[in-house]
Amino acid sequence: MAFQALVVKSGTKMSIAIMMFYYAIAATSAISIIAICILVYRVAFPTILSFPWSLPSENSRKRKEERKMTVVFAGSFNPPHWGHLVMIRYLADRYGRVICCIGVNPDKKYDVTPQTRARILRNMLVGSGSGVGVGKDGTTTSCDNVRVEVVTGYIWRYARTQNASLFFRGIRTWAADGPEERKLQLLNSWGPLLLGRIWPMRTIFLEGDPKYRDVSSTRTRMICGNVRRRREGRGNSAKNDDDDELSQLVPLCVLDDIVDAYGTVA
Repeated sequence: MAFQALVVKSGTKMSIAIMMFYYAIAATSAISIIAICILVYRVAFPTILSFPWSLPSENSRKRKEERKMTVVFAGSFNPPHWGHLVMIRYLADRYGRVICCIGVNPDKKYDVTPQTRARILRNMLVGSGSGVGVGKDGTTTSCDNVRVEVVTGYIWRYARTQNASLFFRGIRTWAADGPEERKLQLLNSWGPLLLGRIWPMRTIFLEGDPKYRDVSSTRTRMICGNVRRRREGRGNSAKNDDDDELSQLVPLCVLDDIVDAYGTVA
């Protein structure tokens, strides 16, 4: 009888262990399904902030919380221009710390190196903070809480080391840039989960001010080439429409830097 009782007791413990094992599998599966649904939803229905961008009320709880947050603003900044600066000013005003990240692909050759673009962007922010880069709207929001970094590897991985809460991407409009941006969004959504075993931060797309949506890197480089040739005496030495148009694309405080960097780029 004692032996039978022991067998029954052991069998009961075994049944409980097996039941707990199946419960654990079911719970893990449920969590995985929920996580997948959340990520699919984020990709299918991206968060887009349309211009004009709003700010929480000055004394609101959300405003105070956001002033403690670090966010990442990732882009090629090729070249940095007014559209970028207006977005950075907004983020700097809304959040406690902004890190502008320029990604580097070691296998790719760049006409203008990421380090050069980072230097120009830093000069732009310094000029903006001192009032040199005053925008068309007259604003001179300080960008003292903004840092520019060149990042090799996955930017989402670097963002985690900085305790960033949100990942921002600047776009003209979702209709214009959405298809290409969705590829990066997939990488930033699934990469951390599959490669880093960490939950991905949310990506927010910032649609640009309509005044700067026509800023084209190709057009900017072409104008820089014209201005540089004129300065070197290979063209009309008088100030012309190219100078005026370029000043509408990039702040005056970095105009010469951009001409020097991009004037020889085909």
